[in-house]
Amino acid sequence: MTHAGTVAATVDDRVPRVVWVGLVAFAFYVIVAAGGGLLIDALGAGEAGPVTELALTHLIPLPIAIAAGLVFARLSGWWHDIWTDAPLRGSTPRRWWMWLVPVLLVVQIVALFAEAPWAQLSLSYILVGLVCYLLVGLGEELFTRGILLESVRAHHGETVTLLVTALAFGAAHSVGSGISGVPVGTIAFQIAVTAMDGVLFYAALRVTGTLWAPILLHGLGDYGRWLIAGDGADHTSGADAITQTGLTLLSAAVLISVILEDRRNRRRREITTSPTGNG
Repeated sequence: MTHAGTVAATVDDRVPRVVWVGLVAFAFYVIVAAGGGLLIDALGAGEAGPVTELALTHLIPLPIAIAAGLVFARLSGWWHDIWTDAPLRGSTPRRWWMWLVPVLLVVQIVALFAEAPWAQLSLSYILVGLVCYLLVGLGEELFTRGILLESVRAHHGETVTLLVTALAFGAAHSVGSGISGVPVGTIAFQIAVTAMDGVLFYAALRVTGTLWAPILLHGLGDYGRWLIAGDGADHTSGADAITQTGLTLLSAAVLISVILEDRRNRRRREITTSPTGNG
């Protein structure tokens, strides 16, 4: 266990924190949320227009998956650790620079909102999109940076925890591409790009100490891109392009920082357990 408090919290767990439990929970979410949405879309939801399609493919499967995740979190005994994380301000070094991740993500969201063609959007487009994408943020973060993260963290360091959750996040977003027969190389690129977002949401969790940070950043970011689409209007965003370079560099810095964190933790354990370190 890498976080103080996690060991004590697992004493009262009703479900053991093992990796396969987290992976099964994550697979359940992907099957219900993504699979359910694809099934509804295949049944003709897309013919009803973008707003109705979004509502049908999100407001039916997502609440089911999220409700199941919340029930599991409560009954398993993992609830507290899923929603809260030891903030980095209590660690050494404190790594204040990592606050740039949520700050830059907020800047990106504000820029997306500023670019959105609000005058062209119907009220239903605005409201349905907001509800649906906040549910996307809640569901994906609950299962990825919540349940899956806790199951991996219980047995591995932060590097493995970060990589597993980020890659799972990336793979989940490529399900549709795999079903559609997209080339393997393209899917691998999609997974890598989306995994980078997973690294950024992990960093937002670590610096703020609450799962609500990646939930809101994730949901509002996706919502901003939905607004930019503008009822089918051909409108592209410069906000993503402007901030993407900085976010890419930050994701690499976060990964390096986590690798160094694990190295420091290993050295501390070696000193503590060595014969000379006990005195």
